[in-house]
Amino acid sequence: MTLVSGPAVTAFALDKNQIVQMTRLGLDDRAIMGAIDSAGEGISLTSEDVEELRNQGVSDQVIEHLRRRGMIQGEETPVEEEGAGQEEEGPIGPAPAPAPAGGEDDWEREERERLEAERQAEIERRANELNEQREAEAERQAKLERAAGQLPRAAQQVRDGNNMAGARMYLEFLSYGPEEGSENWYEATFGLAKALYQQGILSGASTPLLEVLMAGADKPHFVEGFRMLGELSRRIGYKPPILEELTRFYVGDKNEKFQAEFNYYMGKFFYDYNRMDLALEYLDQVPASAKDYPESRYLAGVARLDPAVNDIPGALRNFEAAILAAEAAPGGNEDILEMGYLALARVFFEVGFFDVALFYYQKLPSQSSRHADAVFESAWSYFMKNDFKRALGTFHTLQSPYYSQRYYPDLYILESTVYLNLCMFPKSQRALGEFRARYLDQRPLLQSYLENTFEPEAYWQLMEDAYTPGKSAPIPELFTNAVLESLPFYNVHRVVRSLEAERNALKANISALGEFGQQVLERVEEQLELKIQEGGIIVQQRLTAVDQELENWELRSLQIEFDIDSEERQQLQQRLQNPDYEAPEVAEAGTTLMVVADDWQPWPFEGEYWLDEVASFRSQMRTECIEQ
Repeated sequence: MTLVSGPAVTAFALDKNQIVQMTRLGLDDRAIMGAIDSAGEGISLTSEDVEELRNQGVSDQVIEHLRRRGMIQGEETPVEEEGAGQEEEGPIGPAPAPAPAGGEDDWEREERERLEAERQAEIERRANELNEQREAEAERQAKLERAAGQLPRAAQQVRDGNNMAGARMYLEFLSYGPEEGSENWYEATFGLAKALYQQGILSGASTPLLEVLMAGADKPHFVEGFRMLGELSRRIGYKPPILEELTRFYVGDKNEKFQAEFNYYMGKFFYDYNRMDLALEYLDQVPASAKDYPESRYLAGVARLDPAVNDIPGALRNFEAAILAAEAAPGGNEDILEMGYLALARVFFEVGFFDVALFYYQKLPSQSSRHADAVFESAWSYFMKNDFKRALGTFHTLQSPYYSQRYYPDLYILESTVYLNLCMFPKSQRALGEFRARYLDQRPLLQSYLENTFEPEAYWQLMEDAYTPGKSAPIPELFTNAVLESLPFYNVHRVVRSLEAERNALKANISALGEFGQQVLERVEEQLELKIQEGGIIVQQRLTAVDQELENWELRSLQIEFDIDSEERQQLQQRLQNPDYEAPEVAEAGTTLMVVADDWQPWPFEGEYWLDEVASFRSQMRTECIEQ
């Protein structure tokens, strides 16, 4: 009969004593009300029972629920309006089962008692869980308060240089989960960032430092934290896109020095992300009194050369301002001074003002690492303005021991072209021969390496081996030098070295940092791996570009050889037509004479070189072309 009649009965009896017991066990009111609903209609309480429930600590919410369910004698069930109570959270537990149709048999009674026992066990389990949670929370709060009492001592440890001791205390406090945004949380987070920063664990410092900065510019450590951020950006390239959020903060209430630092940093941040309009917005706010003013003017000049801005006059004004500011800076700012001169020279070269470009190229001191580039680009300037004497002198300069390992394949093509224009065909051929011997004959080694090497890590290791004493690289040094001249490679290499130093610092202090230190070490090693891959890709791209450049210059050399043959035949015809023509006197082959500056003192090309004079050579050679 039970099987035929439908599902088993799930309701069980509930009395006032069980309601009191659930309350004493600390069960939530919603759970108690859910148990009442699951019990069906078996509860009937008098007003005295209600008073007893209230005296035993049963909440008014539960008693009101009993009243709404019509379980209190002498009180009518209130009629709820349609839709009322819909926002109230539903009871915990199953929906009430229908009351049995008649008297229950033995099976139904046993089932009811079993379900009642299960319900009771569930009530006790949930009550125990709640009590355990309350005990754990109380214990956590006690530990948190004790750890908070150690925060001043941790700050003193960091001030005394005991960074790892301080970091360990800050980590203990933060492990207890203080309220994010609270004063103690802020102090501990900043203290941890500062301790790791001072210890050289920059990647570990980055996360807590970012949290401190994002807490707002009105917080006490924002200025110091922002300056730490600048150092992280410089040393490990830390500049995540989220830093754009810093522009939401008002810093107008800070001192003028900090406002200048803030505007320079944000300007360079947007410059690095190639958002030149925003970069200029901040860079142009850096005042002339700021220490970063020369750099801000230089960056603003480069930003105005961007095709999206295309403000060449504005760029020139910015470069000039950068040079003047660099000259006026205490002790001078040689780096910006040289970059400013190069920038002006290159702009004027691009617009065809070669004499002005040469004026600025000659501003680069001979001791500068950029001097070779200035001399090489000067050679192009002389070549473009058809000043072949100065062009040849500059070509010979670049073949001096000072620059012999620089990657300048077009140097020999230009030299051959000049000799061709002067009808000095053997010298033109000799320049092409030097190009083939120096570059083309070694190109197969480069091509073989590119064709058989695919992993970025291998390309990075190539550069490591090339400049490690006792190791040799599979390609000539001339080509690896071309990579060294790449600014992107230099920037990645600098970051890799910083990450390696940080990894060593972490390993030396890993025991003091515990699990946090292990997490940071894993992150540093991951970043190091990514940077090495990035650097390897840069090396591969640069070497591929070198191979393509050599192919293009080889085609140009073949064209020059064809022109030499053609011009030689034409000159022979001219000589036959002008048998009495006398060629001007020229220097002996192999002893090309050069002169220094305006003193016109001869210096043999194969002899000594003086670093402060090599860029002033000019050739005495004259054209051998026969006039018609």
